[in-house]
Amino acid sequence: MLKTECEELATLTDKVRVWVTLTLPKIEDGDNFGVQVLEDVLGELQRSQEAALNLRDIPRQNYLTRAKICSKLIKYPNVEDYAMALKEHDQKQLFLARQHILDIRNVYASLTDMMHKNISKIRKPKANNSINLY
Repeated sequence: MLKTECEELATLTDKVRVWVTLTLPKIEDGDNFGVQVLEDVLGELQRSQEAALNLRDIPRQNYLTRAKICSKLIKYPNVEDYAMALKEHDQKQLFLARQHILDIRNVYASLTDMMHKNISKIRKPKANNSINLY
């Protein structure tokens, strides 16, 4: 479940990043506040995508660690510490999986908040000041 959620988050952030990038106007002098907002949004989207990809890699690391403990348990079946280590490892991974799901929720919440607060600058990064020139 964590893997698919991370993949979906990475895909969605990539799509939004492309959309925001396409709204960037050409570089000109003056009135660049909207452009700065877009760059901040792009930075946050990049960080969110990297976090999703990092979270996606965690189950692989978990399986490797669990496999090492299991191989020790098979090799030394009379050593109870390995059985306890496996049990503790599984409990820890369950706790961490819950935390990672909450982290993904928080990433969605912060991105949604940032997009809603800055949607006008994202849609139209440069104000139309040509009317007020004369």
